Amino acid sequence: MMRFTFPRQDGMDYLCLADYFASVESGIIDVAVFQVVTIGNAATERFDRLQSANDYSEAYYTHGLAVQTAEATAEYLHRHIRTELGLAPERGKRYSWGYPAIPDLEDHAKVFELLPAENELGMKLSPAYQLIPEQSTAAIIVHHPNATYYNIGGSRVEQLEREMQKQ
Repeated sequence: MMRFTFPRQDGMDYLCLADYFASVESGIIDVAVFQVVTIGNAATERFDRLQSANDYSEAYYTHGLAVQTAEATAEYLHRHIRTELGLAPERGKRYSWGYPAIPDLEDHAKVFELLPAENELGMKLSPAYQLIPEQSTAAIIVHHPNATYYNIGGSRVEQLEREMQKQ
């Protein structure tokens, strides 16, 4: 249906998300779980109204609550997925694009092809592949027992510079 290419660490343990899935050659049928979560446009609209009214403290609190609500919803869904897959509560990791293990945001477009983010949730992608509304997340859930969080190396600026050099 869709092919994702994940970057590998240049050093350390040379980790890559693809290592947590069975290869095509193995003949094993594996599972990849993708999720998108949003709390919708209402929080952004409220934030904008508060900013326009110079109510910066309330705007700040509204923004923080909205971001935390989206994150809590993603974690709730992740726990539900663990239950559906029959996994232990601590097993599996949720990796989001734009973070250290998978910094490239362009794959959000692939996630939007797989999931009804636009039609059912009203989400969009910015020209830079950022999720709109801002209070949203997209992730791949890796169920492998050895999955761990890691960084592919360098700061986000250094990662982007490496990507630009490849092009």
